[in-house]
Amino acid sequence: MYLFPHNSQWQEDFEREQRAILSAFCGAIDVFHIGSTAIEGLYAKDCIDVLGVVDDISAVAQSKQQLIDLGYVYKGEYGIVGRQYFSRPQAAPQSRQQGKQQRNPQRKTHLHIYQAGDMQIDKHLHFVKVMQGNSTLIAELNQLKRSLAAKYPNDKEAYKMHKKCFYDRLNCAN
Repeated sequence: MYLFPHNSQWQEDFEREQRAILSAFCGAIDVFHIGSTAIEGLYAKDCIDVLGVVDDISAVAQSKQQLIDLGYVYKGEYGIVGRQYFSRPQAAPQSRQQGKQQRNPQRKTHLHIYQAGDMQIDKHLHFVKVMQGNSTLIAELNQLKRSLAAKYPNDKEAYKMHKKCFYDRLNCAN
């Protein structure tokens, strides 16, 4: 597991991504920053999670090529019924561009699109709402993440499984 202390660049990267998605998407879509990179002070993997909400999930088909043109790879539901999932790998920094190193290489991004009313939307937005500004919960989750990353450095599934208890506890309070 590669965990990083909060990086203020994550919010700027999300905003750039949000603008690109909004301009590429054919139709109406609401775009939210979700996951650990959305929480100031929280350790996270260096990957921006983006939530897209549409009135009709079938509308995603009309924008699939435009999202692919942004560098996303379409993965379908990818194990979660009702989701349309796109992943964009991190772009390798260009070695030299007019004598300068590229300042902001494109960060890895996951785009999760759901139809309005899907319970996954509330789960993702609830996490951000509860965690933002809650220093006690942020410290608790940071400690848990670092401990699990040290214990399971090469076992992503075990890391996620043991972290799930924390997330379940937050969702029960919803």
